[in-house]
Amino acid sequence: MITVEQWDRMFLTMAPLALGTASVALGLLALARSRPLGQRVYAQDGQYLVSVRYGRWYDLRDFVQPDNPDIVAAYAEIGPSLQECLDFVCKHVTYTSDLGEMWQFPSETLSRTLGDCEDSTFLFVSLARIFDPQVWAVLGSYQGYGHAWASKGSTILETTYTSARPVTDPEAYEAMVMFNDTDVMELHPGALEEVFSLQRNEAAKLNLMAEAIGNEVPPECPSLWPPLAIGLGMGGILGTGFAMILQKGEVAR
Repeated sequence: MITVEQWDRMFLTMAPLALGTASVALGLLALARSRPLGQRVYAQDGQYLVSVRYGRWYDLRDFVQPDNPDIVAAYAEIGPSLQECLDFVCKHVTYTSDLGEMWQFPSETLSRTLGDCEDSTFLFVSLARIFDPQVWAVLGSYQGYGHAWASKGSTILETTYTSARPVTDPEAYEAMVMFNDTDVMELHPGALEEVFSLQRNEAAKLNLMAEAIGNEVPPECPSLWPPLAIGLGMGGILGTGFAMILQKGEVAR
């Protein structure tokens, strides 16, 4: 029969190991960020489903929400101007990468004031769609890297700049999928799957964009995951050492 003291010693020994294992798992997930894991896209019967939130499936159109009360309230403060809506999003949302591919809904980006290219794009398009039906969210490639932006006609509306401004290198943008809250258009067969196969390197992409406009685009806000993983790893090491000290103390007594 295991005594209470033996259970305590086992817990002190195993808990740090569990934290260390969690650290390794987080590291592997971070390494996997540059490529999709498993099936991410499912298109059938008029639906364009993507797995971009906790393993659940959502239609692309779910991420553009002009009728969301939070979006309507924000729009009331900005007014019916594409330039003003774009400027608001550029200044309001601080660029940050996510772990893997985690899409936020527009109200989440609005309240958190953090997000990557698709998050700021969905927020802007949701605002713009309240008064302009010709604005689309676009998924595609920027110089070979996966990217998201908005468009109206042939005009590219870039939401990751520090303020609303024209892009200077429209030839670097390759649109693959366009959508809003009612419609989805794949610009060639299999385009949606191709989007998820593109390389993800947010720092490199932002540097290219900064070079293109000859000015600064938002530096990538550090993700919380690397410090968390390091903290868990250090906690595991320190916890294991502490457990060994306690065990030695028990033996000495």
